[in-house]
Amino acid sequence: MIAVALIADNGPALEAMTRSLASLPGVNIVRHCHGHARIGAGLARCAPDLVLLDEMHWPRLALQRLEELRQVLPEARVIVRTARPDAGWLADALRAGASAVVPATAGAETLGVVLQEVVAERQRDHRAPTQLAA
Repeated sequence: MIAVALIADNGPALEAMTRSLASLPGVNIVRHCHGHARIGAGLARCAPDLVLLDEMHWPRLALQRLEELRQVLPEARVIVRTARPDAGWLADALRAGASAVVPATAGAETLGVVLQEVVAERQRDHRAPTQLAA
């Protein structure tokens, strides 16, 4: 089961994200957060494997939330959902710590593929070094 937290600054975005993720097997939504509130200990206690972050009406705010996520949940992977996938915004999101950026129009199937890839990357990063027999 993949524990996922959602962050957006409006109900329709949270609803769309929830609907997409709820249709995917193996996904457990552990928290819905409002994007205007700072990321804090409450989200950290949920210990999500992944955070789906909407770009919000003010993309600068999404970048601030990304920076906070890196401080509070350094191990969590973050997928940013954006309505404007221009090169500058993509670069800013990736520099701020996003694992991936997906278009807001991506369907549940596409989101599921990206989610699985990002979680698989996290698992590869945390594998113990291979023990060699003497």
